[in-house]
Amino acid sequence: MRYCWFILSSFVILLMVFHPHVTGAKTVDLKVEKGEGPVEIEADEFSYERDSQVYEAHGRVEMKRGDLTLKGDHARLNMTTKDLVAWGNVVLREGEDVLECERLEMNLDTRLGKVYQARLFLKDQNFHITSKEAEKLGENRYRIRQGSFTTCDATRPPWKFTAKELEVTLEGRGIARGPTFYIEGIPSFYLPWGLFPVKRERQTGFLLPRLGYSRKYGPEVKSAFYWAMAKDMDATLYLDYLGDRGFKEGLEYRYAFTPETRGEAIFRFIDDQVFHRNRYAFFAKHQQKFPYDFYLKGNINYVSDNQYPRDFDEDLPGEARIDSRSKGQLRSTLFGGKNWDRFSFLAEASVFQDLTKKSDDETVQRLPQVSFQGHPQSLFHTPLFFDGGVSYTRFSRDQGVEAHRGDLFPRLFFPVRLFNVLKVESGVAPRETLYKSFNDPTRQFKGWESRETVVATTEISTEFYRIYEGAAVSKISRLYRVAKWMHTIEPMIGYQYSPRPDQKDLPVFDDLDRLPYLNQITYGFTQRLVGKPVQEGVNSGPLEYGKLRIFQSYSLGDPFTRDSKNKGRRFSNIQGELWWNFSPYLSAKWDAEFTPYHGNFEAWNGLIMIKDKRDDALHVQYRYAQRNIKEVNISTRIKPFSPLYLFGSFRYNLIDHWKVENLYGAEYQAQCWTLGLTVEDKGRSPDGLQRKELKFNVYLNLLGLGSLGKRPYLMGL
Repeated sequence: MRYCWFILSSFVILLMVFHPHVTGAKTVDLKVEKGEGPVEIEADEFSYERDSQVYEAHGRVEMKRGDLTLKGDHARLNMTTKDLVAWGNVVLREGEDVLECERLEMNLDTRLGKVYQARLFLKDQNFHITSKEAEKLGENRYRIRQGSFTTCDATRPPWKFTAKELEVTLEGRGIARGPTFYIEGIPSFYLPWGLFPVKRERQTGFLLPRLGYSRKYGPEVKSAFYWAMAKDMDATLYLDYLGDRGFKEGLEYRYAFTPETRGEAIFRFIDDQVFHRNRYAFFAKHQQKFPYDFYLKGNINYVSDNQYPRDFDEDLPGEARIDSRSKGQLRSTLFGGKNWDRFSFLAEASVFQDLTKKSDDETVQRLPQVSFQGHPQSLFHTPLFFDGGVSYTRFSRDQGVEAHRGDLFPRLFFPVRLFNVLKVESGVAPRETLYKSFNDPTRQFKGWESRETVVATTEISTEFYRIYEGAAVSKISRLYRVAKWMHTIEPMIGYQYSPRPDQKDLPVFDDLDRLPYLNQITYGFTQRLVGKPVQEGVNSGPLEYGKLRIFQSYSLGDPFTRDSKNKGRRFSNIQGELWWNFSPYLSAKWDAEFTPYHGNFEAWNGLIMIKDKRDDALHVQYRYAQRNIKEVNISTRIKPFSPLYLFGSFRYNLIDHWKVENLYGAEYQAQCWTLGLTVEDKGRSPDGLQRKELKFNVYLNLLGLGSLGKRPYLMGL
């Protein structure tokens, strides 16, 4: 509400007027001492009394200066006192902002004055303000009597605020007498008086509460207090009541000391009366730039127990929420370094919280990981190129073997184009990996160990293309405003060899610790569809509307897998990737692995996104991995008729026949207000960690004032 009363002070545009000092006629131009350009005055009658130095204009009076226009039936300007009076259907316009009143009085020197029976419209935020009398009392001080405020265009607005009297001091405070909130003309909320800050900057104060209901845990009320600590930092304090669970506290702290040094920290705590234990979560992000272009970034995510992400999913930041759902873990990282044109340095520390286990004693942490990389570049200005790098990692954990690992992996390669058609690139990359194991309870590893290997590669590729005029497919070309299309086919074949390394005595922490024996041919092709826009601008150019990539490998060494008869399978799965941007209405993404031996798919992931001109939307996602993933996710939003939206999402685990989470809701969008209801239906997980729960939430938005409750992500599809 503090914003609407601040806007009332915009009556100051009345005071942006003129300082004339010459005579007039029916149409005159008056010079001014300040501002831009002269003042033009038109009227049916125009007179000047020399003795009293008073100008008068009557009948269709119009004053113009730039985009500021004042119209009325009558106007009088006293050059001695600098008093200006306009009366009779007065209309003051500045751009698209309009003030209508019956009488305007002001002094051009003091900039003080009054307006009577005023109606103000501010286009930027669609503010409609009325006042029986508005007066400027001094520098940044205003008084408004019998005023009202709304952002609704209707003659009888669905909602409005009124006040018997309002006194405002900009960058100070406002005092309202008898503020009342009306819904459809019915007074719904009243205070004898109100005190509120009036500042152009961020303001300290209570935020609108959020209301909800859980069938299992009872009513929910979520409240917050915003603290504008300084220009470069602020904080939000939360106190939520979650029914049977009890009270939950929270703190968010944000800072931006410079454009390169900023971040936030979030802390949540609840003495959970259902689980009979203290539960908490901490999340932090930070980035900072140091002299000589060094940088530091951090992302910390931690929860007190493995069930916290399921019970309080909305507390987790976006990336942490995705990791907890898909990977069953939370990752915290702190990294920094520097980038040069041809090299880069990176130091990183990573800590993992495994949400699938009760303890992280055996979880491997990388504390730290340091690398120095060289980007592809010429070797001493010869046709040879090189890249690669060196890295060091310390693997740490409370229980189990730990180790230091150093890895050196340079690559030397020679790119060449044959007959201006074939692109050929051959390379060789020796690799040296050194280990120092310690704290091994099994005494399996002997301390210092090393592994040496080499990787040799050759790849041959080419490109065929054809260009089509947009008229050949006129309907699609008009839809995307494309003048020409280019279709490319890029076949490739490559060979890769790496001998069988001696690594049985090395500890295993990640994929780098067990390098495969490679002796294989890889072949495939990539197709692209590129469109050139009808009119190219500075930020536009050819766009890739679709891509299809299919490839497979054949092993000349060890087979990829073996069947039940121990017969080796030397053909790898056929891997494919397709994405097609039918934007603005349809787009699709797909990737899959097909086994030629069984004739079926071992992996399949697809996403289709549809949207129409009515703002209906549909997202359909299917995820499948033969061993552990099989689920379908559907999200939709439809608009049965203009003000009403219906939305819903469906997330189902096909392996365990588990309804993970369903969300249903409706939103009614009027011109100046929005009201929505959501129902969140969570199913019980097979392991019992997620419990069955049904929650209801209501949210309301008043245009120009703010929101009560949280709008669901489905309305942003």
